[in-house]
Amino acid sequence: MEAKTSPNRGTPNNSPRASSLTQFRMIVISVTCATLLSVVNNIIMPNDRLSSSGNRSHDIPQIYPKTSKKLTKDQHINTFWWPSPEEYGGILGKIHDFQNPSDCSAASAKFFVWRSKSDNENDTRGLTAWAHAASSHMLHALTDADQPEAGHRILINDDKLFPMAKGCEHGPETRECYFEPLTNCKLSDVDDYETADPKSTKIKILSKPDEEYDRSVRTLYTSDSIWFRKVKDMYSWTGLGFNSQHSTIHMTAASLAYYFRVKPWLRKEIDERLRRNIPLDLNPQRTIGVPIRRSDKCRRHAIEGSAPGEMECPPLEEYL
Repeated sequence: MEAKTSPNRGTPNNSPRASSLTQFRMIVISVTCATLLSVVNNIIMPNDRLSSSGNRSHDIPQIYPKTSKKLTKDQHINTFWWPSPEEYGGILGKIHDFQNPSDCSAASAKFFVWRSKSDNENDTRGLTAWAHAASSHMLHALTDADQPEAGHRILINDDKLFPMAKGCEHGPETRECYFEPLTNCKLSDVDDYETADPKSTKIKILSKPDEEYDRSVRTLYTSDSIWFRKVKDMYSWTGLGFNSQHSTIHMTAASLAYYFRVKPWLRKEIDERLRRNIPLDLNPQRTIGVPIRRSDKCRRHAIEGSAPGEMECPPLEEYL
């Protein structure tokens, strides 16, 4: 894949360094997203679709009505990989509806702003760590910290640099380089703590993740910690009731799936790589997956914007 960078970065498109970094980033993003999405899909959409003859049908994506409470998925490699919150209802649909109101300026709209670290350019968390934080902050917002009777909040991230998006050629140098926005609301819809009256009762900046606050505050800001508040009741706000397809684990899976809604350009790249490397006749029910530690988990890796490796990674032969 040809490497390109933003014009304002000044790195030549034919630079070996630019090419190498782009390939490394794409490998990390592609492998991580593909792995997580395949796992998430099998958690939140676990049932096979059968044709009238009793055989699995692989020809068309399954259309999931918003009114249904059951999530289904055909598990074949050639079928629909990417869960659509707009079309598929269930928990994913609930998150989408809460995160995308018809009027972000309404007086009833309340926000939870996910702030970057003060030294955000050197924030070397990996994708999974970011997703864990996002899922936890989202559950905080959806339940307003275990008080859903007070309403919910809309989780929105700030627009500071996302370290892994430096030189992004597909969009801003934020998480939106790779992923769809968390909400249709904009930062202009929230109350800006930098310009607000210090005595304003509309804004609260948490000093620590588990600090208590007045639920009537319109705009709540996370603390500057990388940690988050642990929500005790992460599911009942959905109103879907508990059953085999709706539970706490499905709530976690759905929040991760929502966070990892990749942009079309990256979806295309991941799909192409999967189709090149996974046999078309692969049967997931008769396949053993072997997780292999690679990328920025390994010491002495060369991935810019990521933390130092944590372990010595054995050669592939030891896995296979």
